Amino acid sequence: MIKKNILTEFFMMNTIHKEAMNLNLLYREFPEYFVWSTTYKMWTRCQQRNAIGRVVTCHPTEGERYYLRLLLINVRGPKSYKDLLTVNGEFYNTFRESAEKRELLLCDNNLIECMSEAVGYQMPSSLRHLFAVLLTYCNPNNSKEL
Repeated sequence: MIKKNILTEFFMMNTIHKEAMNLNLLYREFPEYFVWSTTYKMWTRCQQRNAIGRVVTCHPTEGERYYLRLLLINVRGPKSYKDLLTVNGEFYNTFRESAEKRELLLCDNNLIECMSEAVGYQMPSSLRHLFAVLLTYCNPNNSKEL
């Protein structure tokens, strides 16, 4: 049995909860409508709509974790990891392949978003390192735009 956590229960809600299915939300939008109970390890409907959702940041060098995050912030209403790995009916073995087939890596938007997020919490030396990593490993189309 899969261990219950915030992500697997997000998938479960998209599978069995009619309102969640109808809303067809991105992972980061989910906390605007549902609240996570750490005690019961489940999502319940929010009474207030003043919540802010956050997807944990990760570095592009983290490989599959980075591509999983990229998919979660771009794919609406996934019901499982398999949904994230399937594009136009074809299943891919890695999150990177799935992100490529969804054309999430063609433009530099994900890299620009990565840098923009990092500006809020990283020191200048870390930002320079991140910029170097993006240039080296992510092959941006327009490095000046970063």
